[in-house]
Amino acid sequence: MRYDRFDGVDQLWIDEVPEPEGASGQAVVRVHASCINPGSVPASLHGASYTPIRDLAGVVVGVGDGVREVKPGDEVLGWSQDWTAHAEYVAVPAAQLIAKPAGLSWDVAGSLFVTPMAGLAGVKAVDPSEGEVVVVSAAAGGVGFTAAQLARRTGATVIGMCSPSKADHVRERDIIPVSFVGNVASNVREAAGAREIDAFIDAFGSGYIQLALDLGIPRDRINTAVDYKSAKEQGVTARGTMDAGGLPAYRMLAELAASGDLAVPVAATYPLAQVKAAYTALLAERRPFGRVVLHPQE
Repeated sequence: MRYDRFDGVDQLWIDEVPEPEGASGQAVVRVHASCINPGSVPASLHGASYTPIRDLAGVVVGVGDGVREVKPGDEVLGWSQDWTAHAEYVAVPAAQLIAKPAGLSWDVAGSLFVTPMAGLAGVKAVDPSEGEVVVVSAAAGGVGFTAAQLARRTGATVIGMCSPSKADHVRERDIIPVSFVGNVASNVREAAGAREIDAFIDAFGSGYIQLALDLGIPRDRINTAVDYKSAKEQGVTARGTMDAGGLPAYRMLAELAASGDLAVPVAATYPLAQVKAAYTALLAERRPFGRVVLHPQE
């Protein structure tokens, strides 16, 4: 997939290029699945100045000099730091790949880096513990749904802000759904009852750092993976994908997903040739619950 200017979905097209060769330290992966994210579009539709297409899962078909981590035939998942994952074949550093756990679907394997790692980073940043109350914004989205589940695994009570239409999905993971419609602070306080609210993980932006402060949450227990400008102004943490802990953390997420202890829902899949339709579906007014995944080999 290529684009030549930052002007929305219509600028995407599929190009024919030579199959990559693995340079020293690289592996070439035949990509079976690569998810897209709401931020993964050229600018005007989402305000991004690049296309963060990083997640991939597939089979190693070749390796460059010095590669010992993987070999041809290995099933792997990983990420492309060069934003090139929407392709049939991708050359990536072997150090950015891990073995795909048995039982992990290709679609989930190709969806575990950008947003789940950001969710994990948020949980690590606020460090919840058993008995505490944690609020997660956009709790039905890619970052927030992972963060809410991982925070719940610590024994904390988790209040998840989400659309009423997605409340049941959140509730199924033992997360208390709260609507972002109306008086959100009142909704959250009502869900917390008499308990103090200890931490806030923001996966949406749009003023939620201020909401967390209004709820009386200490600045060192607030993290955003989205609103970096406000985080700097307000003195709260802003940790994301690259702060989650690297390969060990990534491997942990893959194992949790393979065992079913971490739900990573997949809403729809598309062949690479239908990339425009895939992005349009993801950016629709009522976004689907779950990942939208491209299948480059179809």
